[in-house]
Order: sequence, then C-alpha cells, then structure tokens
Amino acid sequence: MKCIYITGMSGTGKPSVIKNLQNKGFTAIDTDYGGWTEISSPEGAPEWILKTDQLKQLLARPLASPIFISGCYSNQTYVYPFFDHVVLLSASLETILRRVTVRTSNPYGKTVHERNEIRWNFENIQPLLKKNISAEFNTEMITIEEIATILEILAGK
Repeated sequence: MKCIYITGMSGTGKPSVIKNLQNKGFTAIDTDYGGWTEISSPEGAPEWILKTDQLKQLLARPLASPIFISGCYSNQTYVYPFFDHVVLLSASLETILRRVTVRTSNPYGKTVHERNEIRWNFENIQPLLKKNISAEFNTEMITIEEIATILEILAGK
C-alpha cells in the first residue's frame, strides 16, 4: 500500500485534511500530536523535530491500506524515501495569517513573535519544501474534501 506525506506551512490545512481522511476510515496521522516529535537543539535554538526512527518503524510494517502522515519539520526529508508521494499544501501569506488568528485547534500563530516566525518560514522554508514534492494544492483554490479525494486516488483507492 502507498504512503503519502502531507506537508505545508502552519495554517495551510494539514489537520483538516488528516481529519477528513480519518473520517473516511484511513490511517491518517497528524505528527503534531501523539508523541511523533521531540525537542532538539543541534544548533543551540530548540526546535520540534520528527522522531524519524519511530516513523520509519511504522512505515516498515506491511500495510493493509494506505497511510497518510502530516507535518512540517526541519528533518522530514530523512523520511521522504519511505513515502510514495510528498504533497505540499499551500496558501497565500495573508490567508495563512488570517487562519492562524481565528483557529481554535492550535494556539500557534497568535503572538507577534509567532506571526513573524510564520512570515520568515513562508519566505525561507516554503521554497525549500517545494523542491521535493509530488504535488502542490493551494487550499484557497481547492477544498479540503477535494484534496482528500485526490490523495485517495494517489494512494490507489
């Protein structure tokens, strides 16, 4: 079965896509929750990174159905070889900032510091994310339901 990694800046809709896929009965994991990440300080500034060994163990098992994993971490490229597709969710900076301001599911993006960090990530990290993707979906132009349906097709379902 196929494995698909869903990435994108904060505020692009990763948890919404994961929830939609879960509601359809798929194994879909938002790595922001459930112990899939840890704090690392390799260059002095602490940051959340994926527990890549834990994720590799999950993906090494025989899969009875497709699996969808979402997240955006500096070390995620280490697990890309275990995925059939890497999909980027995107939106304009203005939309991302609006979404993080009003969302209630995640407190990130409410402070001035965090909003500045989002701006920096949009300008500096998002171009890096675009280098290794199979597809990109602008969540301003296509609905979460449509994205989930396309991901099902990519996964062979």
